[in-house]
Amino acid sequence: MAQPPRTLFNVLLEQPWWISALVGLAFFAIARAVFEPVAPWVALPFLVIAAVVGWKQMRTVSPGQVDARLQALRNMHWENFRSVIIQAYQREGFEVIAVKADAYDFRLTRNSRVTLLQCRRWKVNQLGVGPLQDLVKIMTKEDASSGICITAGSASPNAAKFAAANAIAIVSGAELAALVGNVKSDK
Repeated sequence: MAQPPRTLFNVLLEQPWWISALVGLAFFAIARAVFEPVAPWVALPFLVIAAVVGWKQMRTVSPGQVDARLQALRNMHWENFRSVIIQAYQREGFEVIAVKADAYDFRLTRNSRVTLLQCRRWKVNQLGVGPLQDLVKIMTKEDASSGICITAGSASPNAAKFAAANAIAIVSGAELAALVGNVKSDK
């Protein structure tokens, strides 16, 4: 699939908010020197981008917080980790049922769609394909529409490829830190 063309606006959407504000200020100054009546209108799109990006950045987790939250999750005992995950998915609007199955830990239901959630390998540094293969087998057996695998580490390239091909979302890193919110370590 072809990527969309790289425009100035696309680039600015990936930068910190203040860069868009500075670009808007620069365009305002240039436009004011050339033809003053249009200067505010020239700067307006950049200020809107700065506001949108600023709003998104306020709602995300900083890299330092990501590391601290992931370390806190790794330090947790299963019972505490389990309750953090249950609360997180309930906030997302899922009905969460803890199960004692070999390949998954929770059954999530929202809008009559069933998702199986596996957290067993939450402490590993790198998630392999094996647990995902087990999850796919049970997803078929349980007639689940999708699966989620949580890890405080990362997924191997083969695991990421396998997950993408089999309707499994791997939740790790910044996404996991944002999902769980502020957590306290057990240690």
